[in-house]
Amino acid sequence: MGSFNKLKKLLEEKSKFLLICHVEPDGDAIGSMLALGEALKNKEKRTHSVCKDVVPTILLYLDGALQIKNEIGQQDFEAMILLDNGDFKRTGFVQEINIAKKANIPVINIDHHPKNDLWKIVDVNYANEKLSSTSELVYNVLIGLDYEITPTIATALLTGIFYDTGGFRHQNTSGIVLDIASDLLRKGAKLQKISENISNHKSVSVFKLWGIALSRLRLNKDLGMSISVITQKDLHDCDADEDDVSGLVNLLNSAPESKVALLLYETKDAKIKGSLRTDGEDVDLAKLAQILGGGGHKKASGFTLDGKIKIEGNSWSII
Repeated sequence: MGSFNKLKKLLEEKSKFLLICHVEPDGDAIGSMLALGEALKNKEKRTHSVCKDVVPTILLYLDGALQIKNEIGQQDFEAMILLDNGDFKRTGFVQEINIAKKANIPVINIDHHPKNDLWKIVDVNYANEKLSSTSELVYNVLIGLDYEITPTIATALLTGIFYDTGGFRHQNTSGIVLDIASDLLRKGAKLQKISENISNHKSVSVFKLWGIALSRLRLNKDLGMSISVITQKDLHDCDADEDDVSGLVNLLNSAPESKVALLLYETKDAKIKGSLRTDGEDVDLAKLAQILGGGGHKKASGFTLDGKIKIEGNSWSII
């Protein structure tokens, strides 16, 4: 209750807010940021929303998505709100946040990731790792403050919840989550549009890319782990981009023999990104990702490595 009261006080007292979500943004990051941003604007507050990376194509249906900037620029703000970041580095704006701290600008963290280094540096930490998504947290904030949830805000929030629950298929889909989703639908959320863009909107390029990944699939029966790889050449050959890799790791994890799925893919900046997924209760992927310098949730985490993926016929290796 204390953290909510501190959050409420800042949202009421301040009039200019900078909102930041994590690099390589997903539906929850973008949805929660857009929802809170519009809610504050409707209270005659000024907001500026930024993300270090571009918004994925599948999320451009959200009102305001095209207005999200990649740099803070010369913005004058009185408080900073971090949404769904997971840790300090994932914000993409470490230097800018440190500068804000030195200038005594309050920094607010709204997040559903496990405890991390952001918790130590922010002024208000409104976090709960037991909730499905940061969008669920933002919903609670708006209800607690008696802010109006417009159809646009409802669609953004339901996007975040839908994305982080895997379309209400993951085990984080609680009865409370379904109650919130129902309320958002009554408030005008466009579930069909969300489902079409996140679950059903797949291009020919995506299907080609998935075919390549499935052809390289390895299953370690001892670990119950399915693993595959995607190179930059694959993306070029399929006329795809890194956005099209999204969702592929969930496909790998759908094999009955697989307890954990790992997708390794090359990025444009000569790195290898690893994406981990599981539906099991006895595996903590966040701890595994932390060992590799990454982080995330117990059931969905990621990391970045130096190196390249070498393909020889149907076999592959990391060099």
